[in-house]
Amino acid sequence: MISSKGFPMLLRRLLLGSTALALSATSSLADVTAQDVWMDWKAYMQGFGYSVQGVEATSGDTLTVSDIRLAMALPDDDERLEASLPQIAFTNLSNGTVEIALPAELPIAFDYVDGATSEATGVIDYNTTDFSLIASGTPSEMTYTYSATTLDLGLRDLVVEGKPVDLGTIAFTMTGLAGTSLSTEGTLRNIAQNMTAEALSYTVAIEAPDGSNSQTSFKMAGLLNNLAFDGTGSYPTDGNFDVNNMASMFEAGFNMLASFTYAGGTSSFETSERGVTTKGQSSSESGMFKVAMSADGLSYGGEASGLTSNMTVPQLPFPIEINAAKSAFGLTAPVSASDTPQDFALSLELSDFTTSEGLWALIDPTAQLPRDPATLHIDLSGKATLLFDVMDPQGMASVETGAQKPGELNALDINTLKLSLAGAELTGGGAFTFDNSDMATFNGMPKPAGAVDLQLVGGNGLIDKLVAMGLVAEEQAMGARMMMGLFAVAGADEDTLNSKIEVNEQGQVFANGQRLR
Repeated sequence: MISSKGFPMLLRRLLLGSTALALSATSSLADVTAQDVWMDWKAYMQGFGYSVQGVEATSGDTLTVSDIRLAMALPDDDERLEASLPQIAFTNLSNGTVEIALPAELPIAFDYVDGATSEATGVIDYNTTDFSLIASGTPSEMTYTYSATTLDLGLRDLVVEGKPVDLGTIAFTMTGLAGTSLSTEGTLRNIAQNMTAEALSYTVAIEAPDGSNSQTSFKMAGLLNNLAFDGTGSYPTDGNFDVNNMASMFEAGFNMLASFTYAGGTSSFETSERGVTTKGQSSSESGMFKVAMSADGLSYGGEASGLTSNMTVPQLPFPIEINAAKSAFGLTAPVSASDTPQDFALSLELSDFTTSEGLWALIDPTAQLPRDPATLHIDLSGKATLLFDVMDPQGMASVETGAQKPGELNALDINTLKLSLAGAELTGGGAFTFDNSDMATFNGMPKPAGAVDLQLVGGNGLIDKLVAMGLVAEEQAMGARMMMGLFAVAGADEDTLNSKIEVNEQGQVFANGQRLR
């Protein structure tokens, strides 16, 4: 049987491999030959764990490689991915460069094999118009310059465990594509790439397989405009690593840094199950995504501005609208085991969040609460000691079974804390350190030391409104006010509470100088 993670891994590896084969690259100024470029492609794919075979034939200035076959062993025992494509032609040009010609319609057949059994087969169509790919430079330093009016990717003829599976439509189209990729070879293959495209559109329309009786369908379509990609990476070339083990890749020197931006996008979706349909659409003015990976850690983040969206669901008689001026997230985390603390960070931001009056009316039909835009912003950073390699499957398994302690929290900084909603606003900031040798003072958690300053504006007014709406009982409101009186003191402005929570080195807890513990 095909494993639960096998088929998604199959598609991901095949798409990454085929894209690398079509757009791999490397600098310029001196001559390269068709044979140099083909050998460089082979080395590049082999560096990602593929075995590469092809029938080579030379006629004049053109080297044609046909019946190209790729194969890669997968992490699970006896599982492997195989792919084939018809041919690629490499032609020596008079100026010392090489033109690489792909068929306008390039079917890439794949086969996911478990032992001697073919678990899944299919074809990815890689079709282009006005495609151009030129290699220049030297055998150890090459630049690929490429462009295309359109580039289409689509999945078809899927067969799983011997049975044809009609998923529907899975297709991607890129227009106005142009870019370069520079690769320099040494102990590491260093690659620098940049790419632009006028637009990227996608369509996913999936129906439940015949005989499932679920009457389920899912449709999604979208468009991103004015795309730009920049990235650098270093890939091991000495073979002393396991391509299925990222921890091994990091130890061998693998690292990468990439950023992706777009200027405006739209998307829509529709799901249907047994005649019940939910659908929605959204748009944004701009967005970005970035990621960095190395032995020093993993960092990724994204941001979108000018978000608007609406959704209709059968349970509600009106559409749900959600809008935000900005939505952003970021994460930085260590991935390699270390005896010393390493940096981590986490941030979330949702600015000027609004929703439809219809949804407000369900909660607050008499309009007691202000409809002011809401904001949530959390920015945390600190130090942690990681005791296992996150990317090592064996290390992860040992943590899951409890055989290995995952790590220790050493320090936490609350750089930003802001929540504004319904006329009230909570802000704060602070810093704590943690003594992992003392797990008794705070009953199973490392002993903290530090302080956090908090301010709540409009809290009592919000409680009054919730009581008037009937959402909070008067007894509960009284308890909440008593709790705020215990932990906070009145500020200079009306309906303002300030609180300073401290934990000293002895484990004593204070609120505004008054000892609580």
